[in-house]
Amino acid sequence: MSRPDHTRPPVGHFDADTVRRGALACLPLLPSTIIFGAVLGVLASQRGLSLGELLFMSLTVFAGSAQFVSVDLWREAVPVATIIIATAVINMRYILIGASLRPVFRGRPLWVKICGMHMVADENWAVTMTQENLANPGFLLGGGIFLGVVWATGNSIGYLLGGGIPDPEVYALDFAFTAVFAALTIGMWKGKVDLLPWIAAAIGSVIGHFTLPDTWSILAGAGAGVVTAALTWRDDMDDTSLDVEFAVDGKDAYGAPEGTFSTETGK
Repeated sequence: MSRPDHTRPPVGHFDADTVRRGALACLPLLPSTIIFGAVLGVLASQRGLSLGELLFMSLTVFAGSAQFVSVDLWREAVPVATIIIATAVINMRYILIGASLRPVFRGRPLWVKICGMHMVADENWAVTMTQENLANPGFLLGGGIFLGVVWATGNSIGYLLGGGIPDPEVYALDFAFTAVFAALTIGMWKGKVDLLPWIAAAIGSVIGHFTLPDTWSILAGAGAGVVTAALTWRDDMDDTSLDVEFAVDGKDAYGAPEGTFSTETGK
């Protein structure tokens, strides 16, 4: 029976060096993140949110696409239920993202998992999953903190600039929501398996637009797409399962080289 090796220093939950490396790894994402955040800031100022409310949203939600939808739905009488449901639907992808981060948080206490997962964005998750060693959550946290600061900075810049634009339609800012989400959908397309759900979502949104009040057409489209995806799923679609969908640079969903990690045993 071998004795434990006491000569090696214990690895902390968020050691400073790993946090720093995670932040530096996300440095190339600075331009796109700050511009994307600035667009949200401009639109938030036009919707009547205060800068404090916008930054509080970025701190507590930290999910760009969900924040765009929330700001788009913002009215004098805020439709709280609609915003909550729409945000929940949009952020359902984090269920799979969280599952793929199992090696990062395995054996860690609950507070570490909560802190780490709160700072997960699509970008720092993707960068983290390219790392050979996923054992320390500091890398993920470092990238998340960096992106959070850049995102809030972009929000502030956009908000201050947007306050000086009297009519957003002159600069086509009223079309910004449509343009942003049209661009986001390009990266979401995974092939013909998405065709029927997307068609159903489009039809549901159009029908909802003419039959439902306010912005419930968003939820009608999302619901139609989800239901269609569930009803049309077949066993031969396993190539778009979790392990393949989140494979990055020859690694499976858990960061290991493909074919070396078992999702059943975790080894």
